[in-house]
Amino acid sequence: MSEPSLDVATGSSADTMSFSELVFSDYARYRPDRASWLKVLLRLPTLPGLLASIILRAQQCLYRSGHERLAHMLRTPGNTLVGADFGAGMRIGKGFMLAHPVGVTIGFGLTIGDDVSFAGGVTCAARYYEEGKEQEFAVIGDGAAIGANAVLVGGVTIGRNAMVGANSVVLKDVPDNAVVMGSPARQVGTREAAQ
Repeated sequence: MSEPSLDVATGSSADTMSFSELVFSDYARYRPDRASWLKVLLRLPTLPGLLASIILRAQQCLYRSGHERLAHMLRTPGNTLVGADFGAGMRIGKGFMLAHPVGVTIGFGLTIGDDVSFAGGVTCAARYYEEGKEQEFAVIGDGAAIGANAVLVGGVTIGRNAMVGANSVVLKDVPDNAVVMGSPARQVGTREAAQ
């Protein structure tokens, strides 16, 4: 299997985008019209995923600018306001969509490409939690879709445009354009390559 090319993993424009640019790129996944802070604020009552995105992007920007303690402090508001747990230190490309943020848990070392979608209850966690051991987290390619209550365990790679089915447990790498389901997840089909 070839490694998915993840712009975000090699230092894409998402690593240098401002907080506003990142939030507006996420907003565009919900509404394709021209983004503004007024439009974002008007949509917050009906799009909890957008509120989750604002919290996550604030963490991301604070962490990369060296304000790690503040980034970690946003974890509690994320839990309280949208029921999602975001560990500070993740790297997420532009256009991230949290369709239903309740129950989403993102580990601090996760890397996500551009235009990735998560359904509710997705968990991306380390394989082992032993003190003093390096933790490995998933790398998710551009355009991937992760279904409700899916669990990505350890340093797995989810390929570009891949789809992980609901309630799947991913223990090994998923190729580009693959559709996987089950526990443990197995390939059951393919998706048409993204344009």
